[in-house]
Amino acid sequence: PVKGKQGCVRFRHNCQAPSWSELLSGRNGLRSLALAGGVALHAVNMYVVTTILPSVVADIGGLEYYAWNLTLFVAASILGSALSPKIIDSWGVRTGFLVAIAVFSAGTTGCALAPSMPWMLLARTVQGLGGGMLLGLSYASVRLVFEERLWPLAMVLVSSMWGVATLGGPAVGGIFAQTGHWRLAFWSILPGCAVLALLVVTQLSRAA
Repeated sequence: PVKGKQGCVRFRHNCQAPSWSELLSGRNGLRSLALAGGVALHAVNMYVVTTILPSVVADIGGLEYYAWNLTLFVAASILGSALSPKIIDSWGVRTGFLVAIAVFSAGTTGCALAPSMPWMLLARTVQGLGGGMLLGLSYASVRLVFEERLWPLAMVLVSSMWGVATLGGPAVGGIFAQTGHWRLAFWSILPGCAVLALLVVTQLSRAA
């Protein structure tokens, strides 16, 4: 049994169920935004590009390589996700995220500048690798960033970004496709990368 008023307070605090307000407030909230943002960037990008791809083909050609655009992206994403545990072991969460953001940003920039479909396929492969790293790191870092009793809520939050992307990605992509500015769809992703990098530097710097 726990004795003393302060001891009872501590006991009740340790046993109370985790709440969303605890996960989404203060520094926990910023850390949640960083991990959820990693998944959101990858997922939203996937749906945006799927929507604008017909406009891309109409502009730079390469209809015969249409299917390869998604195939190479997904294959590289799987590889990036598989590498995430090794990345954490070698570089830690903070540096691993920054490397993943850099790779993803480089691929995104390459897509925005693509003059032809072969160029686009190479850039999409790089983008997929970086996106897969972001995805894997976001899930793997939950156990390193939050205390154990917040893990279930944190996993729900991170996973919910797929639902957000399913709703928002095609809508955003549709706007760029409708206006004929598919390159801006890629450029618009880079500010999100910059914000995510800032969150990682400031909020995940002490993560193992």
